[in-house]
Amino acid sequence: MWKNVGRSAFWFGSGSMLFVSSSFSRDVNFSPIKILCHFGVVTLVLAFFKDSIPQSCNRQNTEQVRSFQFTEEDVLWVGRAVLPIANSLISMSRVIFSGDPSMTLKVFPVLLFGAKYGHLFTVWRLLATGFFGCFTLPRLYSCYSSHIHEKVEGLNARILNAWKSCPRKKLVAAAAVTTFWNLVSVKTRVMAAFVSAVALRYHYQYGRSSRNSEGVIQRQEQQQAMVLED
Repeated sequence: MWKNVGRSAFWFGSGSMLFVSSSFSRDVNFSPIKILCHFGVVTLVLAFFKDSIPQSCNRQNTEQVRSFQFTEEDVLWVGRAVLPIANSLISMSRVIFSGDPSMTLKVFPVLLFGAKYGHLFTVWRLLATGFFGCFTLPRLYSCYSSHIHEKVEGLNARILNAWKSCPRKKLVAAAAVTTFWNLVSVKTRVMAAFVSAVALRYHYQYGRSSRNSEGVIQRQEQQQAMVLED
């Protein structure tokens, strides 16, 4: 949030220099397999030099290293550390893939975008995007949030007014759907049909619940009015 300008400027400048300098390097290419191979090379080199030391200098340490084994306590400690994270991931996945229409409408576009353009998001690009986003987006949102909300509300109002003033809504909607259906591929048609089905279920489910709640509130108001009259 740039509350401490000096510290934020230092970290932002250091990170920017790191990412910009690494972008000009052709050798920097993050990959899990590459990282594991580099780690294995370093470990192999260190083990070779350690084994090259005369046995008389450090015989006890080598015997301790060679006799090292995992125990049940180590496995239990790892299990205690991993189980909360695994349970939280499982609960989150159950919420995301629960089949609820509102959650489906939120997650489905993100998954489609990731399936289409996921090859472009490497680990290095994700780190750079997260770094610059953490230093810019919260501050910009705090400064211009009211202005953004006003613009969005004004745009929504204009769209709704234009749609309400349109005399032939069904014809325009049918023409738009027909044009979209003829221009896109079969896969996009299937995805659009699925999204339409989810939207219809969402409208039916939450629209009916909102109408029921409104009816309950009206009955309570009528009962209160009758009690006051009595």
